[in-house]
Amino acid sequence: MDDAEIKERAQDEYNRISDILIDVGVSNKRRELLEPIIVNTAWMKAKLDDSREAIKNSQIVISYDNGGGQKGIRENPLFKGYESLWKSYITGMGKILESMPDDTELLSEVEEEAPKTILQIVRNKHREEA
Repeated sequence: MDDAEIKERAQDEYNRISDILIDVGVSNKRRELLEPIIVNTAWMKAKLDDSREAIKNSQIVISYDNGGGQKGIRENPLFKGYESLWKSYITGMGKILESMPDDTELLSEVEEEAPKTILQIVRNKHREEA
C-alpha cells in the first residue's frame, strides 16, 4: 500500500474514534490529551489491516538454513511483527476506552471481539474463509 492510502485510512480511523469520544461525552481537554494515542492507534489500525492482508496465506512457522548445517524451524517474522503491533494497538485502544464514561456494555462488546493472540487471529481468519 502506498503512504497516501495508509494516511487516508488512518485519518478515517482517527475520525471514527474522535466521533465516538465526542458522542459519549469525553471532554475537549481529555480528547486533546488523548490526541497522540488516537493518532498512533489509528495509524496502527491501518498498518494492521495491511499486515493481515500480507500474511493471510503465510505459515506461522517457516524453515530456515543458516548454512554450516544449521537448519530448523522458526516463527515467521511477519507474524512476530504483526503480534507486536497488535499488542501496541490493544494498549492504545485500552487507554482510549479508559477515557470514556463507564459503559460496561460497550467495554464488554469490544473485549469479546478482540482476539488476544496471533493464533486466535489466524484461527478466526481461517473460520471466515471456510
